[in-house]
Amino acid sequence: METMPSKTILIIDDEVYIRESARSCLEDYGFNVIEAKDGCEGLKKFEKEHPDLILCDLRMPEMDGLEVLDAVRKSQPETPIIIVSGAGNIKDTVRALRLGAWDYIIKPIQNMDVLYHAIYKAFERVNLIKEKERYQANLEKANKELSISIETLHKTQDKLVQAEKMAALGELVAGVAHEINTPIGIGVTAASFLDKKTEELEKKYRSGNLKKSELESHLAILKDISSTILINMERAGELIKSFKQIAVDQSSEKIRTFNLSSYIEGVLLSLKPKFKDTNHTITTRCPEKIEIRSFPSAFYQIISNLILNSLIHGFKNMDKGRIDMVFNLKDNYLNFKYKDNGAGMTQDQRMKIFDPFYTTMRGQGGTGLGMSIVFNLITQTLNGTIECKSSEGKGAEFMIRIPASPHSQA
Repeated sequence: METMPSKTILIIDDEVYIRESARSCLEDYGFNVIEAKDGCEGLKKFEKEHPDLILCDLRMPEMDGLEVLDAVRKSQPETPIIIVSGAGNIKDTVRALRLGAWDYIIKPIQNMDVLYHAIYKAFERVNLIKEKERYQANLEKANKELSISIETLHKTQDKLVQAEKMAALGELVAGVAHEINTPIGIGVTAASFLDKKTEELEKKYRSGNLKKSELESHLAILKDISSTILINMERAGELIKSFKQIAVDQSSEKIRTFNLSSYIEGVLLSLKPKFKDTNHTITTRCPEKIEIRSFPSAFYQIISNLILNSLIHGFKNMDKGRIDMVFNLKDNYLNFKYKDNGAGMTQDQRMKIFDPFYTTMRGQGGTGLGMSIVFNLITQTLNGTIECKSSEGKGAEFMIRIPASPHSQA
């Protein structure tokens, strides 16, 4: 039979021949053996020697085996105790097992292999318990480390999301500079021309050489230039108002009622610097009457991220990319179809497109958060749904369904 590593066993029994026969057998198997003739002596040796296992008789003078069992359970419950019981003590044996004894052996012990087998199984159980405790401790440690990692990941993701929002505001500023520059430039040029003509008129007037025809000509020029300045300043004012509202929406994240068509126009103006020098086109079909009460900041981020995803990934090696956006309102739900004719995606890419930090441009500036933000905004902030259809070489299509009111259920 297989031998066990060196272990110390305490035998507590008032019968000498039981102790001696058990000792002789166990020492042959390589165990260290300690003997005690009764419960009181056994507990003293237990506290002093700290044995790995106890063999204990039930019926003993002064202190019986049940009292020993109770004391050991309270002191060191992990120490295995095997009851050595006479055939007539079955009820006490059952009670001992209920109190925490690990096993029992009927005496007199006719076959010492039975004793060894019981001890071997007890130590196997001890090892399993220790292994379980180690596993539990490692599992708790791993769970704690995982919780810390997840918390750190969430904080990092929140920071990256905020960075994405700041980048969107940066794009907005670039759009403002680009779009407002044209009407203001025209206005400045017209005002400068008007100033020059007025100076010429003033000189002729002071010299007394001003003719009626020259005055009438100047008045006509003044009217045209004033009209040009007014039109362009009004256009600049409208752009500033539109961009200002988008910027406020991005920072406040409040619900409000807004005209969807006008808002989309503002979003496209803010993104114009991204595609103005390309042959890519963006077409939008949205009824002018659609008014929704929702989070405009979410719409800005959704549309801008979808467009940027097409420009950066879908049209990477294309000269003439095309984006089509179609909006319609039905049964208090906004249906938004976004489609491009870009490079499309493999099945694996399509399955992972909404995963956080997934990007095909790792190391090239891609964070992999754009489409994850789109998914979270649609499904969580706007309580809607989004589906993606795509295959290689056939572009990408997104079907989005959003409640016209954020409190509706999708």
